[in-house]
Amino acid sequence: MRSHKSCIESLGDSFAASSVLESWRRHGPESALQELHLLHLTNPSLANDYLQKELLLRLRGAQGPRILVDGVWFSRPYGGITRVWERILSCWKLPGMITDLAPICLIDRDSHLSITDAFFCLCGEALDPLDAEAVGASADENAILVKEWEADIFLSSWISSSGSLEPNCTELALVHDCLPERYIAPEAIKFLRRRWLNGAYGYLAVSRDTAADLENFLGRPLGSIPWCHSAPAEIFASTVRNKKQNILWNTLQQKAGIRLPYLLLPATSTLGSYKNPEVVVKALCAKELETVQLVLCGIGADERRKEMEAFAPKLVGRILAAGFTDFELALAYRHALAVVIPSRIEGFGLPAVEALASQGVVLVADSRGLKEAGGNACLRFDPEDSQHLAQLLQLLLDKVSRSAIDGVLQRRSEERLFGLNPDLMGLCLLSLARLMT
Repeated sequence: MRSHKSCIESLGDSFAASSVLESWRRHGPESALQELHLLHLTNPSLANDYLQKELLLRLRGAQGPRILVDGVWFSRPYGGITRVWERILSCWKLPGMITDLAPICLIDRDSHLSITDAFFCLCGEALDPLDAEAVGASADENAILVKEWEADIFLSSWISSSGSLEPNCTELALVHDCLPERYIAPEAIKFLRRRWLNGAYGYLAVSRDTAADLENFLGRPLGSIPWCHSAPAEIFASTVRNKKQNILWNTLQQKAGIRLPYLLLPATSTLGSYKNPEVVVKALCAKELETVQLVLCGIGADERRKEMEAFAPKLVGRILAAGFTDFELALAYRHALAVVIPSRIEGFGLPAVEALASQGVVLVADSRGLKEAGGNACLRFDPEDSQHLAQLLQLLLDKVSRSAIDGVLQRRSEERLFGLNPDLMGLCLLSLARLMT
């Protein structure tokens, strides 16, 4: 069922591209080429499709643009942006996708991602991506690297550019969100973002909502900026298919100190931030939910625990700060009473689809980005109404209502995940880079 397009139609048919990409990943480039030819025989109009053209050129080993990627965010091994990049790099790692005639080079700024070892890298100055002064200063270094490597395209996903005042080569921006434009942000970061976004020749957004925000910011026509949803890593689905998952879950539960029933709050932030964890804290103070544990994961989880307990003393002893591998996170998603994502806004909301892939029940705030990520496969609540959230959680605690909810959400989850391919965003970037040269 094609209820949720993954890529804007200006680049092509995402489902046809996904079919070829899946064949490439499972069986190799020769099988992918056969799949592509078969698609073109049954639907000749696909020959004019930008994504199909890019696939054909890549499968034939044709010459392509020289793409220099700033790995400014690769120093952070956790978080949504990092996860998106892991999927992109995994696509580019497919045999034959990147060649000497169509090369990609990464600027290594002390990368903490093991997958970057598979790519040719140039050494760049290590820096904190949130240090605006350091990122701004890197523009001069980037200009040198662009010239040294003879790059045709400079690709960045975070406020770094190929020149401090103007581009030294064509720039492509992968835009994860427009939160600094919608919320208060340090002026130094806003300045760099304006240079980054205004200096780019092309864009790919991670969601339709982010594309619309970007179009508004740049004064572009609605629907003019392409977007593509990221897909969850295969480990989330494969973990819950593992025949030994119950044994593995029992081991994790004992090791981490997880008590049933529990809520999982992934990638949270401080109280009062756009991540909005306080609505969850307030909901769990309801008498009917006093048996429910709150499990936090992500960077700074223990600090967040202390803040929440100070804010709501009723929760002292009921909040667990945990660190999970992706394998463990899949199990934690699967066995939670619910995975709750309460943000007032997100660029996309990758944890929502990760949890769906893990067969978890997901509750998302009825807010920009999250509604798009979850579609109708997630229960929604008003981000400012803790009572509404508490009522939904009470329904999930009731065995009869939970059984009915699970039946409906499981079908919807399968439909939502059907349109997502982990290699599609990587292909979109390659296609855009070619169109820009």
